[in-house]
Amino acid sequence: MSDILLTRAQKGDKEAFGQIIYPYERLIYNIAYKYMGNAEDAKDIAQESLLKIYLNIKSCKSLDTFKAWSAKITVNTALDALRVRSRKGTDTLDEFQAPVTDEPEHTAIYNEDIKRLKDAINSLREEHRTMIILRDLEGFSYEELAQTAGIALGTVKSRLSRARLALREQINKSERLHV
Repeated sequence: MSDILLTRAQKGDKEAFGQIIYPYERLIYNIAYKYMGNAEDAKDIAQESLLKIYLNIKSCKSLDTFKAWSAKITVNTALDALRVRSRKGTDTLDEFQAPVTDEPEHTAIYNEDIKRLKDAINSLREEHRTMIILRDLEGFSYEELAQTAGIALGTVKSRLSRARLALREQINKSERLHV
């Protein structure tokens, strides 16, 4: 894709926008799902994010940064929804599915492990949760994280390191409580 396509989209060409957004629709949904924890809320957040991306496409500088730019919009949309949800006392990252198995005890163990991981991720500070979701669950590069978060590359590396340490501490705390 070239920046000519971006220019066309910025001038209101819906076909050009469709060509730009198509490769990222699944990523947008996946980010929304990892924040919201269920398919219904993820679809809502993804739709809202797509609308915001469309309405704000003029502020995207180039297609080289489009992935990070659209991810940032999605993260911010999900975080806004979570702030509203937290005032209502609802959990995030609720839906993880256990693999299908003939061994009920394996499913129970898997579900307990996923619950601990979900709880540990949910307990992280917002900026740490974003680092874990985008890097470790969505595979963003350090450069893409820097663009998405609007921070320097060195800050990304240190923030990600602190986020992983905080996640490990939360998981360890959870394991000590369940032993």
